[in-house]
Amino acid sequence: MSTDDVAVGAIVRYPRTGTTGRVVRVEEIDGRNYAELDSTGLYYRVDELISADRAAGNVERKERSLEDYLQEHQELKAQLEEVWEKGTDRSCEGGG
Repeated sequence: MSTDDVAVGAIVRYPRTGTTGRVVRVEEIDGRNYAELDSTGLYYRVDELISADRAAGNVERKERSLEDYLQEHQELKAQLEEVWEKGTDRSCEGGG
C-alpha cells in the first residue's frame, strides 16, 4: 500500500497480526510514514498496511449464536485435553 493510499479515515489491515482499524493520524517519524489505528492506538508502518477492501476479499461472515461459540469452545477444549493426555508424558525436561 503506498503512502498516497493511506489517509485519515481509511480502513486498513496489518497482515502480520491481523489488526484492522481506521486510520486516525498519519505521521512521518525518522523518515518513515506511520499510521495510527483507532482499534489499538498504535502506529504501523504505512508500507506494511493493506487496504481492508483487499483484505476482506471473498470472506463471508455468517451469524453465529452464543451457543455456537460455546459449542466450538467445548470441542476445542476436549481436543486439547485429549492431545495433552495422549501426546505428552507430562515431564518438564528441557533441552541441553
